[in-house]
Amino acid sequence: MFHFKFMPRWASKNGLFASVETTSVHKRFYAVASEQLPRNTVKPLDSRKTFLIDAYKHLMENSSVVLFVHYNNLSKTEDHHFRSRIKQTGGKLTKIRNNLFEVYLRNSQLPDPCSFVKRKEQNRKHPLLPLLKGPTATIAYEDTNPQQVAKLLKLLQSAQDKLLVIGAKVENQVLNVEKLNDFKTLPTKPELQSQMVGILQMLSGLGLVRTLESGSNALYLTLKSHHDNIKKEAESVADGDAKPEEQK
Repeated sequence: MFHFKFMPRWASKNGLFASVETTSVHKRFYAVASEQLPRNTVKPLDSRKTFLIDAYKHLMENSSVVLFVHYNNLSKTEDHHFRSRIKQTGGKLTKIRNNLFEVYLRNSQLPDPCSFVKRKEQNRKHPLLPLLKGPTATIAYEDTNPQQVAKLLKLLQSAQDKLLVIGAKVENQVLNVEKLNDFKTLPTKPELQSQMVGILQMLSGLGLVRTLESGSNALYLTLKSHHDNIKKEAESVADGDAKPEEQK
């Protein structure tokens, strides 16, 4: 059991700047980090910035699908409504701080994005960086399920420009809106696996034997046809040579 004798510097003791839930989550992150090897972070380990970059790393590495949306002037009621509806599709809406998410993206190839990194070692051409313009939020899904994305995109149509999809990360690929619309029409992984099993079953056992037999039979018939034609030509030539001798 972990014992804490500190209050994060970014959290107000009277609760004005951070909720109890957020503070407790931060403590759990800090507790786990404290049990690991010492970290050489740019900001203090118990700082809000280090916590958020760690949270973004966890979000991106543990979510197969992450959509990025412009978060434009939603009221508290609208925010609660769409968070609830998005949760029903299996996703989670998270508002992000662009400057800290940019730090994570530039350093995401490193074991610890919060550590000191030379400018030349940073990935300043990360394909997701151009998406971080203006108020931004992510909608994350653990599994790669096109049907969930299709339901989400249909839901966000009612939000109009207040939650506008601008791109996505699907596993290890970055998709623009056009490719994301293509992705939502694909079958799910279980469906693809079922189709593959059906194909393999068709090609295995009797199916494979019949396929091989049909190929070998076709080859045999082709060779036999050539053999018969050559034999007929040879016989006709022999007959032609024999007739002049008989006339003599």
